[in-house]
Amino acid sequence: MAAERVEDAVSSGMVKLLRFTPSGRKLWIVVGKDSEYWTDPELGFCSCKDFYFNTLSGGDRCYHLKSVARAQEAGGAETFEFSDAEYVQMLQAIASDAELTLLR
Repeated sequence: MAAERVEDAVSSGMVKLLRFTPSGRKLWIVVGKDSEYWTDPELGFCSCKDFYFNTLSGGDRCYHLKSVARAQEAGGAETFEFSDAEYVQMLQAIASDAELTLLR
């Protein structure tokens, strides 16, 4: 079931890559059932509750991180281009959303 959920996330366009130019910075977002979650596959980080309560406790990666990994393998992420001037605003919006999600 977990593998199906990952495949569904990738095939339905729930994995988003935000690419910033000219720096080449990347932000990975996965649209979940309750919110959008920021992931950093290089750091193994996700802003979802499962990451905090399961992954950090030595459990398996959340399905958001697995979905990003699968999208990277398959080239299946929906990609959006932004300028570097928009990077800080995007991070602030993501951090604000993550805070609200964790407080629910």
